[in-house]
Order: sequence, then structure tokens, then C-alpha cells
Amino acid sequence: MCGIAGYATIGTDRPVDPAHVEPMLNRLAHRGPDDRGVAIFPQVALGNARLSILDLEGGRQPIANADGTTIVVYNGEIYNSPELRRELEAKGRRFRTRTDTEVLVHLYDEVGIDFLNRLNGMFAFALYDRRRDRLILARDRFGVKPLFYAYQNGRLSFASELKALRALPDFDTRLDPEALAVFLGLLYIPDPWTVYAGTRKLRPGHYLELTPAGLREGEFFDFDFSSKLPIDRPEAERQVGELLRRAVGRQLLSDVPVGVLLSSGLDSRSVLAAASERNPGSASFTIAFTESAFDESAEAVYWARRYASPHTRFLCDAAAFCDRLLTRQRQMDEPYGPWCNVATAALAAHISEAGYKVVLSGEGGDELFLGYPTIHAANAARWYRRLPALARTVARASARRLPAGSSRLPVTFLLKSFLEADHPDLIRTFFGFKEVLRHALWPDMLTPEALRLVGPIDPAIAFDQYRSRFGGWHFVDALSYLDLKVFLPGSCLMGTDNAFMAASVECRVPMLDNDLADFATGLPIPLRFHPLRPKALLRRALKGAFPEPAAPDGSPPRYRKRGFEVPSPLWLQRPPFGPLLRRILSSPRLAGTGFFRPEAIERLIEDQLAGRQNNERILQAVSSLVLFLDGRYAV
Repeated sequence: MCGIAGYATIGTDRPVDPAHVEPMLNRLAHRGPDDRGVAIFPQVALGNARLSILDLEGGRQPIANADGTTIVVYNGEIYNSPELRRELEAKGRRFRTRTDTEVLVHLYDEVGIDFLNRLNGMFAFALYDRRRDRLILARDRFGVKPLFYAYQNGRLSFASELKALRALPDFDTRLDPEALAVFLGLLYIPDPWTVYAGTRKLRPGHYLELTPAGLREGEFFDFDFSSKLPIDRPEAERQVGELLRRAVGRQLLSDVPVGVLLSSGLDSRSVLAAASERNPGSASFTIAFTESAFDESAEAVYWARRYASPHTRFLCDAAAFCDRLLTRQRQMDEPYGPWCNVATAALAAHISEAGYKVVLSGEGGDELFLGYPTIHAANAARWYRRLPALARTVARASARRLPAGSSRLPVTFLLKSFLEADHPDLIRTFFGFKEVLRHALWPDMLTPEALRLVGPIDPAIAFDQYRSRFGGWHFVDALSYLDLKVFLPGSCLMGTDNAFMAASVECRVPMLDNDLADFATGLPIPLRFHPLRPKALLRRALKGAFPEPAAPDGSPPRYRKRGFEVPSPLWLQRPPFGPLLRRILSSPRLAGTGFFRPEAIERLIEDQLAGRQNNERILQAVSSLVLFLDGRYAV
């Protein structure tokens, strides 16, 4: 696990300037505090900041093949590297290290660009083929690891985080109107956009190839829901359990201790069960809150005891949250709204202080096995649309008068979101379930200047960019595809990677193992989707694969599906968070950024505090964008 950076001028008459690489790596020091390496060629500069996890002494990067003609800088873990290594050694390839990094250069030399299809893991890397004068950038199929790039005037620059690209003296700081529009809609900026017009995120499952002929983008993987497996439910349950056990076993590969992130949820509990089978005594970590409606720690403690896991319960209160909020905005480099990520970063720092460099997460299970209520809501919306237009209008108007509620995702908030998202197009309805600042409200919320910039752009372009991919699919598969392509990499994985790597901790996601994901996406709809019970198949599969161990301390807590949220609706009502948010959204600052109407934002805050509307997500988006535009919080 590392940070990578560099640039290339292949195809031009300009050499690289070695002086540019070190400042880029300085901004990635948190991703790789253990070592640093640079390789400079006439038109290619490669840099790596290393977090040592495999072959602690011998794994320094960049790593090259025997004659130095193929060289790589790499961020991630290749979980099938032991099998690939044995295969390559049988063909005569000789290894000088015990790292998975070295597998990349030998596998590329053996099969060429097709080596990308052989990799099971999370990765972002730059590989330079000196014989062909070819630079390849690639990102894993799910987008677990980030990779940013810019191509300007024949120069391709790249880095694990935006802040490293900003170290280049001629970085293009123009803002991208499409990225801003999509952010207002979704609370984050998904692939391929970044907040900067001249910089992009490499899409998951894609690669860039720079040669003297120019830059070319290719795709080595995409999800395919069109082919279904001939399988019955008992066999599907058996294979899901076995594939998860195998995935966790692969991802325990490490020369340093590996912990587990544990909540009350099914996914993380099953990851802990599988890890404890292989490594008894695996440590686990949980975020706790004093507000009972948001706290899952009691259930997590119960399961940690069941699996004899040394457990840490990390309490995140409003003060700790406020202490870290502004830092998180700065670390993300671009607008990123979810406040829950602030608590995640606090936990990551605590895990690092406890001496851990690697943790396993249950992330990805909801996307693969349909755990989010939005797909089930979309199914209900297909029937709701059959009601007369007048009845739907009355229902929407009546719901607007309901109180906001202050619990975790209040029922009134969910009901209002469902009714406000009503649209003849199911994809637009699905986007509406996730939409934060609805497009129809922009004229009231934005200044005239901001409205001219982003107003004509429908933020649903985040979904529309993929419409050609899922024509003819069952609607469940189509919506699942959008979650896997937009929400998972753009919000979940990007935020998690940034939060943990800011603390020099690698977060692995066994649920996103290639074999498990391929199997899940190939399941027939009746097995993968239950209209009333989210993740029904996964729940049965994991219960069979990982039986609950006997324990004398009472019956297990009842499983409740609930997303991770911080108690911000309650924190907003009192110091220190309420006053902090008012300072962030003060009229002078809003006027200085020139994007939002101060009177509109004040109305949002007042309605939130009075319990008239749940504007929490809008406030997350507004505060994040204001902090970014303010400039004092951007690197």
C-alpha cells in the first residue's frame, strides 16, 4: 500500500524535470511513511511513497524486471500474487523480492497488456515499458484504489491524490462545471470527474497507454449482468459462503498484523468470523457514539466476544468530530460531503496509533447483494407510478408538512425522498432517491453567477453516462450496475481510502474479491433480489458458512440493517457543532465564495433546527463546497 506520482512526456521533444517528483511525493507522505523511491528516465519520471506491508526490508519501489526494461510504481495489493508467482516461476521467471509488486513486471513481460485481466486485487499503478517506450496507468476493476491524471500539451501526469498533482507548477485550477453540478446532486464527485476541469479520475477497470503515437484509454473490465448462472438457492448459498471464506483468506496476506472493522452488520461480522478461522485472535475495531439511536457498539462488542476477538471500542463524540471536520475537507482535496467519513478518519487514526497498518472491511456487500433500500424503493416506485397523477401530487404535498425527525434516517425523511423522486423514467427516479440538492431547487439556492455556471447541467449525467451499457437488462441489474459504477467507487471507496491512508492504514475489502463478485453478479434475479428483505441470500449464506459460536452471555442481538451515520441531527442542536456549522456557513463566507444565497442557507439551518425539514444532507454538501471554495481549507 503506497502513494504513487509521476509524469511523462513521451511523444514530445521535451525531457522530464526530476525536480518536480519530490514535491509530489512530499504531499503523499501520509500514504507511504516507511520509504520513498524515484526512477527518472529521459521522458518518464516515476515516484513511490511506501507503506511497508509485504517484504518489509526488500520491497522498495520502483521495482524492475531483471534487465531493467520494465519498471513499476504501485499502490495496492494483488491477492492472487502467490498463484501468479508460482506460475511465472514455472516459466523461468526469477524473483528478487517477496512482494506482489514484482509480479506485475514479470506478468506484463510474459503476456503484455492482457496481464490486467489476471489480477485479483486492489491497485493503481504506473508501468513503464522502456523497450516499447510505453507508459501504462491502470486502476482495479472496482476502483478501490484512486488514480488521478491530467493530460496537457503532451504531458501525462498522475498521482494517488489530487494534492500531489497540485504540486506541479502549471496545474490547471479551473473548476469543472459538470463536476460541481454532479456534486450538488450526489454529495461527492464520481468518476471520471474531478473538481478541476483539466484533471480526471481514471475509471475503475480502465487503463491509459501513452506512446509516441499519443494517449489511448482502454477498458479491461466491466460488469456483465446479461449472463446468468444455472444454479439453485442451496448451491448459491453454499458457494457464496465458500467464496467469502476464500476471499478473506487471500486478503490476510501480510507481514504485519491485520485487524477487522466491526459494526453490528452482517458483512463485517462475517469477515471477522472468516478472519478468526484463519487467524484466531484477530483484533477488531468499532466506532461508538453516546447517542443510542446511532450507536452500534454494543452489538459489535457482543460479536467480538463470540469470536474471541480483542476488541477496541472507539468513542467519537461531537468534540472529536469537530476537531477533525476541517482537516477532512482539506485532506479530500475536492468537495466531499459525507460527515460519516469524518468519524471514519478518526477511527483510522486510532487504529494507526494502536500499531495496525492493515484492516479488513465489510464494504461492498450491499452493492453485490442488494442491501440498499433504494433498489427496493425503485421496485415500489414502479407500482406507485400507477396511481393517478393527482393522488401522487396530493401525497407529495402532504408529506412536505410532516416533521423532520432526528433519528438515523427518519421514516419521514425516507418517505419525502421517495415521493419527491417520482419521475416517469425509473433511472431518474433512482437518481432522485440519492439526490441531495434537487435540481429544481437550484434557482432558489444558488447565486445568479453559480446558476449560470451549473444550472443548465442535470446532475443525473452521473447515471446517464452509463445508460448504453445496460439496455435490455432487468431493472434490478441495471440499478445495481449504477451503484457499482457510481456510488461504490465515487463515494464509499474514495472516502474510505482517503480516510485510512491519511492515517497510513490500508483498508482491504474482501467482499470485492473478483471471484465472489463475478459469482454474485451472475446470480439469477430471484436468487439475488428479494422484494421485501435486503440481502436475503447473503444473510442465509453467511449464517450457514459461519455458524454462530456458542457463548454463555445471552442470545445474539437481533440483526438490523442500518447504514453508518453520525448523530449530526442531534449534534447540530448544541455546541460545539451547531456554532461551528454557523461559522462555516456565515453570511460573509457565503458572500465571499459567491455560490450560495446566504438567506437560502440560513433558511435551511433554521428549518433543520426547528425540526421542520431534514436538511442534513444538503448542509453537508453546502458546507463542504463552501469550505473548498473558501480556499483556506484547500491544499
